[in-house]
Amino acid sequence: METTLLGQTGESVSELALGTIYFGSTIDAETSADILDTYYEAGGRFFDSANNYPTWLDGYDEPESEYFLGEWIEERGVRENVTVATKVGFNPPHLKERSLDPDLIRRSVDESLDRLGIETIDLLYAHVDDPDTPQTAYMEAFADVVEAEKVRHLGASNFPAWRVARANRIAADSGWSRFECVQPRFSYLIPDRDAGFGGQLPATDELVDYCNQHDLTLLPYSPTLQGAYGRDDRPISEGYVRSENRLKMEVTEDLAERKGVDGNAVALAWMLARDQFTVPIIGCSTVEQLEANLEAAAIDFTDAERERLDAIESYGFDEWDLR
Repeated sequence: METTLLGQTGESVSELALGTIYFGSTIDAETSADILDTYYEAGGRFFDSANNYPTWLDGYDEPESEYFLGEWIEERGVRENVTVATKVGFNPPHLKERSLDPDLIRRSVDESLDRLGIETIDLLYAHVDDPDTPQTAYMEAFADVVEAEKVRHLGASNFPAWRVARANRIAADSGWSRFECVQPRFSYLIPDRDAGFGGQLPATDELVDYCNQHDLTLLPYSPTLQGAYGRDDRPISEGYVRSENRLKMEVTEDLAERKGVDGNAVALAWMLARDQFTVPIIGCSTVEQLEANLEAAAIDFTDAERERLDAIESYGFDEWDLR
């Protein structure tokens, strides 16, 4: 597996990250460990978790994902080889609301370090924006945990573009660590402008262009829309039912048949082939699903195939600087 640069850090991460949202909970321990092992054996070294995975489910009041990932890392003895990402602020344990309160950030970091069993979080996301807390206050709190060497790098998830830009301007003016990457809901299909996904904020043209111009890496979550590109039991959600997406699905299905792969792998390969640094976060519940997704890393598109994929509709403003 190849690597992709992470923002302006000068460091690289695996080109496909592995989401661990249900590991050790609805995905049993044996299967979870098999998935982690398979990803690692394929060269994957980038793991994504959060301090609320999956506490919204009945019977899971603790972040089992962090606990399980930490145990696997210790048992395999691979801490020095992997990049661990987690998140704070989105309905964290014992606080059923969104918050980037500075004290909560500092406390949550300590709790995540304890659950993961590590000394430093490689990448910490603000899991969701918090309009009730001044950005200066929470960016200072994030700077504090970086200064304390509890966190190495920062990212933002479910943020609108202008809030990421404003946060990074505050960080630059104060000499603090900035957000090096963003994690939006992002896929080959583009949702309706008014589509709602709860607290999940889709990518926008503005966000994509801001990241491109300021060297932030995109880390799409739900990149395959829960397998909708290649599984009959996973229909496309209502927010994506558009004429453009019908055409996109036809292209995806055609290329998948030509290349002998799952349609989800084609969608992931399209992300990997983007000129902008993009690291899809793949989720799966079986080793077989993971192996099908990993095939994306070996897919090459011809110029004509890339043109077909991009000609229908893409994120970002074409030649925005001339508008």
